[in-house]
Amino acid sequence: MSANASEVNWRSQSAFVIVAAGATLSLNEFLTFPILVAENGGGAFLLLYILFLFVLGLPLLMAELMLGRLTRSDPAACLQVLSDQHKASVYWKLVGLSSMLAAFFIIASLSVIAGWSMAYTVHSAVGVLDQADLGQAGQWFDEFTSNSERMALWHTLFVVLLFGICSQPFKQGVERVTLVLVPLMVFLLVISLILALASSGMDGSIRAVLNADFSAIDSQTPILALQRAFYTMALGIGVMMAYGRYLPGEISIGYSAALIVTVDLVFSIFVGLSINALMISAGQLPASSGQFIFQTIPVIMNQFVSGELFGTLFFLLMTIAALTTSVALFEAPLMYLQRKFEISRLRAAVFIATGVWVFGLGVVLAQGVWNGDGFTVALFFGDEAVRLVNNAGFNDVLVFISSHLIQPFAALFICLFVAWVIPREVSHKELKLSRMYWFESWNYLVRYIAPVLLIIVLLASFGVI
Repeated sequence: MSANASEVNWRSQSAFVIVAAGATLSLNEFLTFPILVAENGGGAFLLLYILFLFVLGLPLLMAELMLGRLTRSDPAACLQVLSDQHKASVYWKLVGLSSMLAAFFIIASLSVIAGWSMAYTVHSAVGVLDQADLGQAGQWFDEFTSNSERMALWHTLFVVLLFGICSQPFKQGVERVTLVLVPLMVFLLVISLILALASSGMDGSIRAVLNADFSAIDSQTPILALQRAFYTMALGIGVMMAYGRYLPGEISIGYSAALIVTVDLVFSIFVGLSINALMISAGQLPASSGQFIFQTIPVIMNQFVSGELFGTLFFLLMTIAALTTSVALFEAPLMYLQRKFEISRLRAAVFIATGVWVFGLGVVLAQGVWNGDGFTVALFFGDEAVRLVNNAGFNDVLVFISSHLIQPFAALFICLFVAWVIPREVSHKELKLSRMYWFESWNYLVRYIAPVLLIIVLLASFGVI
């Protein structure tokens, strides 16, 4: 528990919702969501996505916030303390440790792509890609991502920016900066929407995103919607437990969590409408690779008056999304180092930022000089080997270990811990839900529905289904 009581509490419920929502508004809103919706039945996919947000995302979000507020410590200590209180196994703390490791790997991978966004923000501002066609823009992107020195520079700049925010006391750093960045994101998104409305592709985008085409749904569509609902809420990686640490007792966890889910949903839909409209107006469709944003948006913006300005603002929006997510991911490992080694926040931030920078360099080199040199991760059972990652790049290995292995496993065990280790009366008292049937609904979802859905996420991660 923090020794400084003033550091523990958010300044208000709205401040907490804004900052927590910022953690969920990631680059995936731009790189994957528009593609998933457009290719999987539009509104039909959205209905499935909303369903899973509220039967999996919301209950788990409430559970993680509750755990954080119960102990007001980092995820490892949180599970250890509660295990001791309720006479459970000491090994539950490993779930918290693994979740923070996953967060660390995700930051390292994300920081490189965030560096791309920073670079494109500056290059759009100075007109580097002015008047470029699709071929020229694609060539420029390929040259940029194959230049390890240049990518390392932008990766380093992003890590320095991240360190500058997270090394400050929580209220002066993370809370204050995010309270500025999230409204700025909303403002920039409104500009993108206005730009999309001025394009010829908005009608097509509305059809692609909002019109329900049930004929486009196949057996994989519900699984894709389930995975998206799980990953978008930053679950299983310690973020919400860390933020729950600072949540005052009088603030409703259920109401706050519902607001966070709603903000993320609305933001995702508006991003999907904007990007699809811009793509359609240019005669393009989002490609299956998230890199299409960097290859086509500069060309599309050139079609508008003041295209350089709009391109700059668009990539600034992406940079801010990466920053708010990274700041949130940074918090749980930082809290752990502070407590475990009894060091200052500044020193803990130095260690984490250095580690992120080193692992991020691995991602940079895998894009450049190591390109084509793959890694293999396998499990051996006697003479038999099961390849989890086969000849993959360093970034793919980090993503698999963090997002497809640790994150869903950690979320599953957190769910089981809350459902079967924490007594019902403790959860009921801490959640403070206004009606008993709301608590019973939450309890049923966490005990029975969420574990099954998380097992499906895991099986999908391993390619079993």
